[in-house]
Amino acid sequence: MINVALIIPAAGIGKRFSENIKKQFYEFDSKPIIYWTIKRLFTAYKFDELVIGLNDEDINYMENIIEDLQINVPVVYASGGKERMNTVLNCIEKSSCSYVAVHDSIRPFVSDETVKNVIEKAISTNAAICGIPVRDTMKKCNNGKILSTVPRDNMYLAHTPQVFKKDIIYNALQKAIDDKVLVTDEASACEYMGIPVDIVLSNYENVKVTYAEDIDLINLFKNKFFGVK
Repeated sequence: MINVALIIPAAGIGKRFSENIKKQFYEFDSKPIIYWTIKRLFTAYKFDELVIGLNDEDINYMENIIEDLQINVPVVYASGGKERMNTVLNCIEKSSCSYVAVHDSIRPFVSDETVKNVIEKAISTNAAICGIPVRDTMKKCNNGKILSTVPRDNMYLAHTPQVFKKDIIYNALQKAIDDKVLVTDEASACEYMGIPVDIVLSNYENVKVTYAEDIDLINLFKNKFFGVK
């Protein structure tokens, strides 16, 4: 049976964004970013389960957010780990679904089309992500000096959701952890194992809120996706 869990790793501190608030809990229109992210994903696709990776001190706050969202699927909490890959692995262990879609808690503007396309691709191939082709000239640098120009042909910026057959990504992440290989997204764990990963086009608004300056992007896109001015 094919069913898909939405996994949201939300245990990060986000110091590049603010020293005072975790970026996933920064509010716009009186709701934290993670609220809008989950709302967007469940608007785009009928997931069978939601698994959120959290630090213990954030669970009560997250429970209030979930109550506000009124999600009609099982909601499960997993412990946050030392690194993102540890948190995601903890979430996968809690999931009862055959496929998992991992999405950044601070990407609230993914389109319906992107979500559906990457899930459909993963169901047919076992592993798929979304991303956008690199538009700008790429430079390899060291200590503020350009070393070379990197050809941008076939280069993509990786986005989420990243979707996998559950046992495949579980084994890949466990292998990376066992071998002490730090991976910054789930596809990298599959690459390390030699597992093919497909890519489909993402939407350009599917930005990751990383710095305080990115709030300008929230203000630019929120009306388009949520009708919030």
